[in-house]
Order: sequence, then C-alpha cells, then structure tokens
Amino acid sequence: MIKFFRKIRYKLMSENKTGRYFKYAIGEIILVVIGILIALQINNWNDAKREKNELNQYLAKISNNVALDIKNLKDIKARRQETNKACQQALINFQNDEYNLFVNMNAASVFIDFYFSPNQSGYEALKNSSYLGKINGTRVDGLIDTYNTIVNKTIKEEISYFTFVENMEVMWTAKFDMSEFISLYMTQNRLNYEELDGNLKNNLKATFDDATFRSAVTRCAIQTGMLGYYEELIKVGDELIKEIKIVTND
Repeated sequence: MIKFFRKIRYKLMSENKTGRYFKYAIGEIILVVIGILIALQINNWNDAKREKNELNQYLAKISNNVALDIKNLKDIKARRQETNKACQQALINFQNDEYNLFVNMNAASVFIDFYFSPNQSGYEALKNSSYLGKINGTRVDGLIDTYNTIVNKTIKEEISYFTFVENMEVMWTAKFDMSEFISLYMTQNRLNYEELDGNLKNNLKATFDDATFRSAVTRCAIQTGMLGYYEELIKVGDELIKEIKIVTND
C-alpha cells in the first residue's frame, strides 16, 4: 500500500502537477491520521475489555469469598442459637434457685469457642490492585464497605465475648477437678443420674453452683449482639453477591 502511494506521488511530481501533488499529500496525511485514530480506538477498546475482564475476576473472587462466609455464618449462627438456648434455660434455673445437672452440662457448651473467620482474600487482592478506583461510588463499592464494616463489628463483639468467657473458664477450672465433669460431659446422653455416686453428685453441684460458671452462662444467655451481626452479614452478603452478578453479567 505504501509503495502504491509512493508511485502516485512520483508520477504527479514527474508530470509537474504540484497543486494536485499537495492536495494528494494532504489527503494521504488525513488517511494516515484516520488510520492512527482507528488503531488507537481499537487499542482502547481492547484495553477496556481487558480491564473489565480483570476487574470482573476480582469481583468474582469477592463473591466466592462472601458465599463461603455466608455458609459458615449460617452454621455458626445455628450453633450460637443452640448454645444460647441452653444457657437461657440454665439462667432460668439460677433465678428460680433450681438445680438440674443435665441443663447445666448443656450450658457448659458456652466454653466451646468458635469464631467467624471471614475470607477477605478477594477484597485484599482488589484493594492492592489498580482497579479499586473503578468501582468507587457504585452500589458494589457501597455494599463491600457495608459488609466489611459489619465484619469488623462482628469480630470485635466476638473477641469481647470470648475474652470474658475464657477468663471465667480459667478461674472455674482452676477451682475444681474437671476430670469427672469432662467424663460425664462426653457420655451424658447415656447417663443415669440416679446411678451416680452421692459424693460425685455433691461435687458436680458445687462445680455448677460456682459464680464463675454462672457468670459465663449468664453472659451467653443475654448475648444477642453477635446473632444480630450474623444476620446482617448474611443479608448484606446476599445483596453483594447479586449485585456482582449484575455488574459482571454473570
């Protein structure tokens, strides 16, 4: 193509057609500029497509992380509700000055700690990339911020709760020989209370009457903050996943 244009220019110059030569030269320049602009536009389109694909990959990873979080949150919420229910029943007994070995043994599950551990690898990858600014001000951006805010509140609430409970557990187990309790705790479904030795019954009652055990159980029974945060995270997480699907056309 270049050789073709060159031949035309040479022909016009050799025929001394200067005016036509300059017109042709200007036209050639315009064609070259148009070609360059088209090439730049195609390159911009390709870059934009590549950037969108890469951003979508970051968002897809965030969506997968949140989906796993929601699954874990539902399991944790169910366990938390079960533990709270057992502790609430024990608290009622405390208030009514009633004693029930099996209720107290169920309430002892308060000392089984389980935390919500969010997977934020997708968000961290996006944050450390050059693409975070591309979602500023969008609904996805707002939902991610809301989700992470609730995650931080949940973690703080769990740390506060478990720190207290673990301190009570340390003091409680330091006062008593827990081997008998642990043995019974592992076999309580097959336990016949009437067959227990009288001294063992008295030891267990003293163990469960202790103020540190009751403090831990009471804290668990009135604990509602974490459950509320779990529910919020599940709700916002579901909204975030739906919005990412819309944005990525998935």
